[in-house]
Amino acid sequence: MLSAAVAAFVSIFVAEFGDKTQLVTLSLACRYSPLQVLAGAMVGLGLVLGLAVGAGGLIAAYIPTAAIAIASGLFFVLMGLYTLFRQEDEEVKEAGGRAGFYQTAALIFLAELGDKTQMTALLLAASLGHPLAVFAGAMLAMLVNHALAIFLGARLFSRIDPRWRRLGTAFLFIIIGLAILIMQLAGA
Repeated sequence: MLSAAVAAFVSIFVAEFGDKTQLVTLSLACRYSPLQVLAGAMVGLGLVLGLAVGAGGLIAAYIPTAAIAIASGLFFVLMGLYTLFRQEDEEVKEAGGRAGFYQTAALIFLAELGDKTQMTALLLAASLGHPLAVFAGAMLAMLVNHALAIFLGARLFSRIDPRWRRLGTAFLFIIIGLAILIMQLAGA
């Protein structure tokens, strides 16, 4: 069982490093409370990895991967356009509420659906026969990975002028969304 958790940790950590969900977490940490972003990322990732480990076969049987990828890509493009054109105070980070949590959880959940780390967790759980150990190892890898992204976002990138951060975040979301759509249309 420990070997399944270690295999999941190593596989997921390497696969997630520099992945689109880590970049989303990094950019949102510039804007929202790091704890909200971390909590939202862990909820979104926990749901996706839980689906992969527990019911991955059912999802694949009833929802075509292409539909999931297209919905995810469109959502990212729309979030990028929303971020680009919204008219609000840039200093949301100090504001109350849980916008950072909800936005992070939703974006991470959609970005991770059908992603290589979700498929890795599904295959590891199926082949190693210890789904809870795989889930624990995968979630620990995600926690370490996204905590690093949040640290960088909150400490380094938050020093960038808010207008440039907003533009960068908007274009990052649009590029991720378009990349998902293009890869889906190209059959990758």
